[in-house]
Amino acid sequence: MYYQLQEVLKEQIESGVWLPGDPLPSEPQLARRFGVSRVVVRQALAILEDDRQIVRIRGRGTFVAKPKLDYRSGGLARLLDSPRDEDVAVQVLEKRTAAVERSIREALAAPEPEEILRVTTLLSVRSVPLAISYSFFRKRDVGWLEQAAHVGRNLPAELVLGNHGIELAHSHVAIETSQCGQFEADRFGIPHRSPVFLVLCTEHRRTEDGTRPFEVARVEYRGDVLQFRLELSPTGVDALAAVWTPTEKMDALAAVEA
Repeated sequence: MYYQLQEVLKEQIESGVWLPGDPLPSEPQLARRFGVSRVVVRQALAILEDDRQIVRIRGRGTFVAKPKLDYRSGGLARLLDSPRDEDVAVQVLEKRTAAVERSIREALAAPEPEEILRVTTLLSVRSVPLAISYSFFRKRDVGWLEQAAHVGRNLPAELVLGNHGIELAHSHVAIETSQCGQFEADRFGIPHRSPVFLVLCTEHRRTEDGTRPFEVARVEYRGDVLQFRLELSPTGVDALAAVWTPTEKMDALAAVEA
């Protein structure tokens, strides 16, 4: 009976009877509505929670979960590759012309004394801060970004690379575990030295005669609410990509924020 009930509830969720973020009726209400015991209701809800169809928050109730998110890991350029969903915010924390170490210049193929623009951004999804990116660009390539980036404000959702003639190609990505510093901890709202995923990447853009480096980035992703996986594309284009997705804990935090 509990399996049949969860199928009914799942169908109602997917058909829009309840929308993402909507509260579900209480267990007693569901039991009366479907003529079953609360034990059956509780077991049905447990299945839906395991499938991430719903989120249960102690003291508040049960809510329809928002659709599962998957994002390719990388620098700021990856976030600007297409328009962002309304749940995604990219806040500018810092913007300046920076003196950088030789390795960054070499990765960008930017000789001295060419200016390098450093942009630090905070990625939040459903009001939950998830990642901080320290991104470096050849300043001459991103005048449009320098103009659009205002410290303390979010980048416009409609700001995308394609509008400026930029198409991303492949990435070089390395992922390791690390601990966050105080700066990151304060913005994530987690203790100092909490575990993070450290992603080092170089993004390349397409050119008429091939590709060339576009961005070098160091990105710290929260380790307590995200998980990473590798995806293999059957097309051979960007054949292997690192993708991150929120965990159930992030869904619960987002529900609290809502």
